[in-house]
Amino acid sequence: MIDQETQPEAVPEQPGTAPASRPVLPPGGGVPTAVWQVRVRTKLDDLYQQLTALAARDPDRAAALRAQLSGVEAVLGRSGVVEWLRGGNLEYAWQTVHSVERAMVELRTPEELVGLLGAYRGAAAQFLAADDKVLTDLDPVADAATPALIRAKAQALLLRYHSVSDEFHESVRRLRNRMLGLSVFALVAEVLVVLVQWRSHDVRLLKAPVDAAGVPAWRLLFFVLIAGALGAFISALPSMITSRSGGLPYKLPFQQGLLKLAIGPLVAVVGIMLVIGGLVETTVNSTAALLGVAIVFGAGQQAVTAFADRRAAELLGSATKG
Repeated sequence: MIDQETQPEAVPEQPGTAPASRPVLPPGGGVPTAVWQVRVRTKLDDLYQQLTALAARDPDRAAALRAQLSGVEAVLGRSGVVEWLRGGNLEYAWQTVHSVERAMVELRTPEELVGLLGAYRGAAAQFLAADDKVLTDLDPVADAATPALIRAKAQALLLRYHSVSDEFHESVRRLRNRMLGLSVFALVAEVLVVLVQWRSHDVRLLKAPVDAAGVPAWRLLFFVLIAGALGAFISALPSMITSRSGGLPYKLPFQQGLLKLAIGPLVAVVGIMLVIGGLVETTVNSTAALLGVAIVFGAGQQAVTAFADRRAAELLGSATKG
Protein backbone atom coordinates (compact mmCIF):
# COMPACT_ATOMS: atom_id res chain seq x y z
CA MET A 1 0.00 0.00 0.00
CA ILE A 2 1.39 3.40 -0.95
CA ASP A 3 1.27 6.00 1.78
CA GLN A 4 -0.16 9.38 1.03
CA GLU A 5 3.20 11.03 1.75
CA THR A 6 4.93 9.05 -0.99
CA GLN A 7 2.46 9.97 -3.74
CA PRO A 8 3.63 12.74 -6.07
CA GLU A 9 1.81 16.00 -5.71
CA ALA A 10 -0.13 17.41 -8.61
CA VAL A 11 1.74 20.18 -10.36
CA PRO A 12 -0.54 23.18 -10.81
CA GLU A 13 -0.70 24.76 -14.22
CA GLN A 14 1.13 28.05 -14.47
CA PRO A 15 -0.95 31.06 -15.39
CA GLY A 16 -0.72 31.94 -19.04
CA THR A 17 0.36 28.48 -20.15
CA ALA A 18 -1.78 26.19 -22.26
CA PRO A 19 -3.00 23.03 -20.57
CA ALA A 20 -1.54 19.75 -21.68
CA SER A 21 -3.33 18.30 -24.66
CA ARG A 22 -5.59 15.38 -23.92
CA PRO A 23 -7.00 12.93 -26.44
CA VAL A 24 -10.61 13.57 -27.28
CA LEU A 25 -12.46 10.30 -27.13
CA PRO A 26 -15.87 9.82 -28.66
CA PRO A 27 -18.67 8.98 -26.28
CA GLY A 28 -19.92 5.44 -26.04
CA GLY A 29 -19.48 2.20 -24.21
CA GLY A 30 -17.87 -1.08 -25.13
CA VAL A 31 -17.75 -2.93 -28.40
CA PRO A 32 -21.25 -3.62 -29.81
CA THR A 33 -22.32 -7.20 -30.43
CA ALA A 34 -24.45 -6.90 -33.59
CA VAL A 35 -22.68 -6.65 -36.95
CA TRP A 36 -24.53 -3.50 -38.01
CA GLN A 37 -23.70 -1.87 -34.68
CA VAL A 38 -20.01 -2.67 -35.13
CA ARG A 39 -20.05 -1.05 -38.56
CA VAL A 40 -21.83 2.03 -37.26
CA ARG A 41 -19.40 2.21 -34.34
CA THR A 42 -16.43 2.01 -36.73
CA LYS A 43 -17.93 4.70 -38.96
CA LEU A 44 -18.58 6.92 -35.95
CA ASP A 45 -14.98 6.61 -34.81
CA ASP A 46 -13.78 7.54 -38.29
CA LEU A 47 -16.06 10.59 -38.47
CA TYR A 48 -15.05 11.71 -34.98
CA GLN A 49 -11.40 11.65 -36.05
CA GLN A 50 -12.15 13.58 -39.23
CA LEU A 51 -14.12 16.19 -37.31
CA THR A 52 -11.24 16.60 -34.88
CA ALA A 53 -8.95 17.39 -37.82
CA LEU A 54 -11.49 19.76 -39.40
CA ALA A 55 -12.57 21.52 -36.18
CA ALA A 56 -10.04 24.35 -36.56
CA ARG A 57 -11.80 25.60 -39.69
CA ASP A 58 -15.21 26.00 -38.03
CA PRO A 59 -15.23 24.95 -34.35
CA ASP A 60 -18.93 25.64 -33.84
CA ARG A 61 -19.99 23.65 -36.88
CA ALA A 62 -17.71 20.75 -35.96
CA ALA A 63 -19.07 20.73 -32.41
CA ALA A 64 -22.65 20.65 -33.71
CA LEU A 65 -21.85 17.70 -35.96
CA ARG A 66 -20.18 15.84 -33.09
CA ALA A 67 -23.29 16.42 -30.98
CA GLN A 68 -25.42 15.06 -33.82
CA LEU A 69 -23.27 11.93 -33.97
CA SER A 70 -23.47 11.46 -30.22
CA GLY A 71 -27.20 10.86 -30.61
CA VAL A 72 -26.39 7.65 -32.45
CA GLU A 73 -24.62 6.26 -29.39
CA ALA A 74 -27.93 5.61 -27.63
CA VAL A 75 -29.15 3.19 -30.32
CA LEU A 76 -26.03 1.01 -30.26
CA GLY A 77 -27.25 -0.97 -27.27
CA ARG A 78 -29.37 -4.08 -27.24
CA SER A 79 -32.72 -3.96 -29.03
CA GLY A 80 -35.79 -6.17 -28.83
CA VAL A 81 -37.30 -8.42 -31.47
CA VAL A 82 -39.81 -5.80 -32.62
CA GLU A 83 -37.08 -3.22 -33.13
CA TRP A 84 -34.96 -5.83 -34.92
CA LEU A 85 -37.80 -6.42 -37.37
CA ARG A 86 -38.67 -2.77 -37.89
CA GLY A 87 -35.09 -1.57 -38.18
CA GLY A 88 -35.81 1.87 -36.75
CA ASN A 89 -32.53 2.11 -34.82
CA LEU A 90 -30.58 0.92 -37.84
CA GLU A 91 -32.21 3.49 -40.11
CA TYR A 92 -31.74 6.31 -37.61
CA ALA A 93 -28.08 5.46 -37.09
CA TRP A 94 -27.15 5.31 -40.75
CA GLN A 95 -29.24 8.29 -41.83
CA THR A 96 -27.62 10.39 -39.10
CA VAL A 97 -24.17 9.23 -40.18
CA HIS A 98 -25.01 10.05 -43.79
CA SER A 99 -26.31 13.49 -42.85
CA VAL A 100 -23.12 14.33 -40.97
CA GLU A 101 -20.99 13.00 -43.81
CA ARG A 102 -22.75 15.32 -46.27
CA ALA A 103 -22.47 18.29 -43.90
CA MET A 104 -18.72 17.72 -43.53
CA VAL A 105 -18.32 18.60 -47.21
CA GLU A 106 -18.74 22.26 -46.19
CA LEU A 107 -15.66 21.97 -43.97
CA ARG A 108 -13.39 20.59 -46.68
CA THR A 109 -11.28 22.49 -49.17
CA PRO A 110 -11.78 22.03 -52.93
CA GLU A 111 -8.46 20.20 -53.10
CA GLU A 112 -9.60 17.74 -50.43
CA LEU A 113 -12.88 17.16 -52.24
CA VAL A 114 -11.06 16.43 -55.49
CA GLY A 115 -9.06 13.79 -53.64
CA LEU A 116 -12.18 12.31 -52.04
CA LEU A 117 -14.31 12.19 -55.18
CA GLY A 118 -12.76 8.87 -56.19
CA ALA A 119 -13.86 7.30 -52.91
CA TYR A 120 -17.30 8.88 -53.20
CA ARG A 121 -17.69 7.54 -56.72
CA GLY A 122 -16.51 4.07 -55.76
CA ALA A 123 -19.03 3.83 -52.93
CA ALA A 124 -21.85 5.22 -55.07
CA ALA A 125 -21.08 2.83 -57.94
CA GLN A 126 -22.45 -0.06 -55.85
CA PHE A 127 -25.94 1.42 -56.05
CA LEU A 128 -26.01 3.95 -58.91
CA ALA A 129 -25.97 3.28 -62.63
CA ALA A 130 -22.84 4.29 -64.50
CA ASP A 131 -24.81 6.86 -66.51
CA ASP A 132 -26.47 8.44 -63.47
CA LYS A 133 -26.46 12.22 -63.84
CA VAL A 134 -24.76 12.91 -60.52
CA LEU A 135 -21.84 10.76 -61.70
CA THR A 136 -21.59 12.03 -65.26
CA ASP A 137 -21.81 15.70 -64.22
CA LEU A 138 -18.68 15.47 -62.08
CA ASP A 139 -15.61 17.15 -63.55
CA PRO A 140 -13.05 17.50 -60.74
CA VAL A 141 -10.56 19.52 -62.79
CA ALA A 142 -13.07 22.14 -63.92
CA ASP A 143 -15.18 22.15 -60.76
CA ALA A 144 -12.23 22.66 -58.42
CA ALA A 145 -11.93 26.25 -59.64
CA THR A 146 -15.32 27.03 -58.09
CA PRO A 147 -15.41 25.88 -54.45
CA ALA A 148 -19.18 26.32 -54.10
CA LEU A 149 -19.81 24.27 -57.26
CA ILE A 150 -17.63 21.31 -56.32
CA ARG A 151 -19.12 21.25 -52.82
CA ALA A 152 -22.64 21.27 -54.25
CA LYS A 153 -21.84 18.45 -56.67
CA ALA A 154 -20.15 16.39 -53.96
CA GLN A 155 -23.16 16.81 -51.69
CA ALA A 156 -25.53 15.93 -54.55
CA LEU A 157 -23.55 12.76 -55.21
CA LEU A 158 -23.61 11.76 -51.55
CA LEU A 159 -27.31 12.59 -51.22
CA ARG A 160 -28.21 10.50 -54.25
CA TYR A 161 -26.00 7.62 -53.14
CA HIS A 162 -27.31 7.67 -49.57
CA SER A 163 -30.93 7.81 -50.71
CA VAL A 164 -30.59 4.81 -53.02
CA SER A 165 -28.58 2.92 -50.39
CA ASP A 166 -31.25 3.50 -47.74
CA GLU A 167 -33.99 2.31 -50.11
CA PHE A 168 -31.95 -0.77 -50.96
CA HIS A 169 -31.47 -1.73 -47.31
CA GLU A 170 -35.17 -1.19 -46.68
CA SER A 171 -35.97 -3.62 -49.51
CA VAL A 172 -33.58 -6.21 -48.09
CA ARG A 173 -35.10 -5.86 -44.63
CA ARG A 174 -38.62 -6.29 -46.01
CA LEU A 175 -37.58 -9.45 -47.86
CA ARG A 176 -35.97 -10.84 -44.72
CA ASN A 177 -39.10 -10.15 -42.68
CA ARG A 178 -41.33 -11.77 -45.30
CA MET A 179 -39.20 -14.90 -45.46
CA LEU A 180 -39.07 -15.07 -41.68
CA GLY A 181 -42.84 -14.60 -41.45
CA LEU A 182 -43.47 -17.36 -44.00
CA SER A 183 -41.08 -19.66 -42.16
CA VAL A 184 -42.84 -19.10 -38.83
CA PHE A 185 -46.25 -19.57 -40.46
CA ALA A 186 -45.14 -22.85 -42.05
CA LEU A 187 -43.70 -24.17 -38.79
CA VAL A 188 -46.87 -23.26 -36.89
CA ALA A 189 -48.98 -24.94 -39.57
CA GLU A 190 -46.93 -28.13 -39.28
CA VAL A 191 -47.31 -28.21 -35.51
CA LEU A 192 -51.06 -27.65 -35.82
CA VAL A 193 -51.39 -30.41 -38.41
CA VAL A 194 -49.67 -32.89 -36.11
CA LEU A 195 -51.78 -31.80 -33.13
CA VAL A 196 -55.03 -32.06 -35.10
CA GLN A 197 -54.08 -35.50 -36.38
CA TRP A 198 -53.19 -36.54 -32.83
CA ARG A 199 -56.59 -35.46 -31.52
CA SER A 200 -58.56 -36.79 -34.50
CA HIS A 201 -59.02 -40.57 -34.51
CA ASP A 202 -61.51 -40.93 -37.34
CA VAL A 203 -59.68 -38.97 -40.05
CA ARG A 204 -56.23 -39.89 -41.36
CA LEU A 205 -54.39 -37.42 -43.57
CA LEU A 206 -52.01 -40.13 -44.74
CA LYS A 207 -52.84 -43.75 -45.44
CA ALA A 208 -50.44 -45.98 -43.57
CA PRO A 209 -48.49 -48.60 -45.58
CA VAL A 210 -49.02 -52.26 -44.82
CA ASP A 211 -45.95 -52.52 -42.59
CA ALA A 212 -47.09 -49.48 -40.55
CA ALA A 213 -50.73 -50.40 -40.02
CA GLY A 214 -50.43 -50.18 -36.25
CA VAL A 215 -48.55 -46.88 -36.17
CA PRO A 216 -50.61 -43.93 -34.88
CA ALA A 217 -51.56 -41.51 -37.64
CA TRP A 218 -49.95 -38.51 -35.96
CA ARG A 219 -46.65 -40.35 -35.54
CA LEU A 220 -46.58 -41.35 -39.20
CA LEU A 221 -47.35 -37.76 -40.16
CA PHE A 222 -44.55 -36.54 -37.92
CA PHE A 223 -42.02 -38.84 -39.62
CA VAL A 224 -43.20 -37.65 -43.03
CA LEU A 225 -42.60 -34.06 -41.95
CA ILE A 226 -39.11 -34.98 -40.76
CA ALA A 227 -38.38 -36.70 -44.08
CA GLY A 228 -39.63 -33.64 -45.95
CA ALA A 229 -37.33 -31.41 -43.91
CA LEU A 230 -34.44 -33.75 -44.72
CA GLY A 231 -35.17 -33.49 -48.43
CA ALA A 232 -35.39 -29.72 -48.19
CA PHE A 233 -32.07 -29.60 -46.34
CA ILE A 234 -30.33 -31.76 -48.94
CA SER A 235 -31.62 -29.68 -51.84
CA ALA A 236 -30.80 -26.37 -50.15
CA LEU A 237 -27.33 -27.35 -48.94
CA PRO A 238 -25.36 -26.40 -52.10
CA SER A 239 -26.90 -22.94 -52.38
CA MET A 240 -26.49 -22.29 -48.65
CA ILE A 241 -22.79 -23.15 -48.82
CA THR A 242 -22.00 -21.10 -51.93
CA SER A 243 -24.26 -18.11 -51.27
CA ARG A 244 -22.79 -14.78 -50.19
CA SER A 245 -24.31 -12.27 -47.81
CA GLY A 246 -23.05 -9.29 -49.81
CA GLY A 247 -21.76 -7.68 -46.63
CA LEU A 248 -25.32 -7.08 -45.45
CA PRO A 249 -26.35 -7.52 -41.80
CA TYR A 250 -29.63 -9.27 -42.66
CA LYS A 251 -28.29 -12.82 -43.22
CA LEU A 252 -30.41 -13.45 -46.31
CA PRO A 253 -28.78 -16.85 -47.08
CA PHE A 254 -29.68 -18.04 -43.58
CA GLN A 255 -33.25 -16.82 -43.99
CA GLN A 256 -33.47 -18.58 -47.36
CA GLY A 257 -32.31 -21.83 -45.80
CA LEU A 258 -34.76 -21.48 -42.92
CA LEU A 259 -37.61 -20.88 -45.36
CA LYS A 260 -36.71 -24.01 -47.34
CA LEU A 261 -36.54 -26.15 -44.20
CA ALA A 262 -39.93 -24.84 -43.09
CA ILE A 263 -41.69 -25.20 -46.45
CA GLY A 264 -40.21 -28.61 -47.35
CA PRO A 265 -42.25 -30.66 -44.83
CA LEU A 266 -45.52 -29.08 -45.97
CA VAL A 267 -44.70 -29.81 -49.61
CA ALA A 268 -43.89 -33.40 -48.64
CA VAL A 269 -47.27 -33.88 -46.93
CA VAL A 270 -49.17 -32.37 -49.85
CA GLY A 271 -47.19 -34.47 -52.33
CA ILE A 272 -47.88 -37.72 -50.51
CA MET A 273 -51.57 -36.84 -50.26
CA LEU A 274 -51.56 -36.46 -54.05
CA VAL A 275 -49.85 -39.85 -54.39
CA ILE A 276 -52.32 -41.56 -52.08
CA GLY A 277 -55.20 -39.87 -53.87
CA GLY A 278 -54.03 -41.31 -57.18
CA LEU A 279 -53.19 -37.96 -58.78
CA VAL A 280 -49.54 -38.99 -59.14
CA GLU A 281 -48.66 -42.25 -60.86
CA THR A 282 -46.66 -43.98 -58.15
CA THR A 283 -47.36 -46.21 -55.18
CA VAL A 284 -46.09 -46.38 -51.62
CA ASN A 285 -46.37 -49.91 -50.29
CA SER A 286 -43.90 -49.63 -47.41
CA THR A 287 -42.78 -47.15 -44.81
CA ALA A 288 -39.40 -46.81 -46.50
CA ALA A 289 -41.08 -45.96 -49.80
CA LEU A 290 -43.36 -43.47 -48.06
CA LEU A 291 -40.46 -41.66 -46.41
CA GLY A 292 -38.46 -41.79 -49.64
CA VAL A 293 -41.27 -40.09 -51.52
CA ALA A 294 -41.50 -37.53 -48.70
CA ILE A 295 -37.79 -36.76 -49.13
CA VAL A 296 -38.27 -36.27 -52.87
CA PHE A 297 -41.23 -33.96 -52.41
CA GLY A 298 -39.41 -32.12 -49.63
CA ALA A 299 -36.57 -31.44 -52.03
CA GLY A 300 -39.18 -30.12 -54.44
CA GLN A 301 -39.68 -27.09 -52.23
CA GLN A 302 -37.28 -25.36 -54.65
CA ALA A 303 -40.23 -24.78 -56.96
CA VAL A 304 -42.16 -23.05 -54.16
CA THR A 305 -39.33 -20.96 -52.71
CA ALA A 306 -37.82 -19.96 -56.06
CA PHE A 307 -39.43 -16.52 -55.80
CA ALA A 308 -37.46 -15.76 -52.64
CA ASP A 309 -34.25 -17.10 -54.19
CA ARG A 310 -34.63 -14.88 -57.26
CA ARG A 311 -35.35 -11.76 -55.23
CA ALA A 312 -32.48 -12.44 -52.84
CA ALA A 313 -30.13 -13.04 -55.78
CA GLU A 314 -31.15 -9.70 -57.30
CA LEU A 315 -30.51 -7.81 -54.07
CA LEU A 316 -27.26 -9.58 -53.23
CA GLY A 317 -26.09 -9.08 -56.81
CA SER A 318 -26.64 -5.35 -56.44
CA ALA A 319 -24.74 -5.32 -53.16
CA THR A 320 -21.70 -7.15 -54.56
CA LYS A 321 -21.38 -5.44 -57.94
CA GLY A 322 -18.38 -3.31 -58.63
